[in-house]
Amino acid sequence: MTVRIVTDSTADLPLQFAHELGIAVVPLSVIFGDEVFREGIDISHDLFYDKMAHGKVMPTTSAPSVGEFLEAYEPLLKESDEIVSLHLSSKLSATYNNACQAAQILADRGARIEVIDTRVVSLGMTFAVLAAARAAREGCDIDQIRAVVERTIGRIRIYIMLDTLEYLRRGGRIGRGRAFLGAMLRVKPLLSLRDGEVHPEERVRTKAMAMERLYQIATSYHNVQEVALGYSTNPQDAHDLKVRLAKALPHANILVTRVGPVIGAHGGPGVLGLGLLEGEE
Repeated sequence: MTVRIVTDSTADLPLQFAHELGIAVVPLSVIFGDEVFREGIDISHDLFYDKMAHGKVMPTTSAPSVGEFLEAYEPLLKESDEIVSLHLSSKLSATYNNACQAAQILADRGARIEVIDTRVVSLGMTFAVLAAARAAREGCDIDQIRAVVERTIGRIRIYIMLDTLEYLRRGGRIGRGRAFLGAMLRVKPLLSLRDGEVHPEERVRTKAMAMERLYQIATSYHNVQEVALGYSTNPQDAHDLKVRLAKALPHANILVTRVGPVIGAHGGPGVLGLGLLEGEE
């Protein structure tokens, strides 16, 4: 039987890919005060960003519980006794650890569930999840799929442009002083994701300069196979960068997607993410 693939909603996986490849998606939640919304189920992207912009309560986020993972895994085990479950960096969320606990419970009943810490999030997870699903469709076994995923993860590069540091500050990801300095300088922070953690790269003075830096970074790699662009509230930014990159990287497939509420809760409006997948040597 075909190995089933599971991921979580922070992969920001376009729905058509999930449907076409049979990928099950376990939602994280965003919380506004007493209101809890499962990402991709209970709240649309537009409603989330509207509530974030105009509401008085800042959103927080929550990982799926062990029970929610059991509810996702158990129906799939009626179709296959093997599952590969790929999740965002364990350094950013409890999601991976909760999935591991659920997998262990079901392992005691004879199921084999391989849980993978992708060490990335959003656009990077998209690359890893699609690689796993395609390998499963080609008939690879669970060990072969894990090997494919690990090779893919090693070739992923992630860069993020933020409009402001304020949301990272509110979420406790950076200190008040650094956020205040960024606001005073009106900088556009450029971040990267390495070893499962967010790292500051540059502070660029204008949005136009930040967009140019993302273009320069993307074109500095000599063997780009796939490109993913993710935006929170400004689709034109992603479109403009896609047009430029399509000319500079004619052999690379370019995917544009919208960053979901969970990532948006930490990055805020105006996020533009750049994901690169290098080809194998």
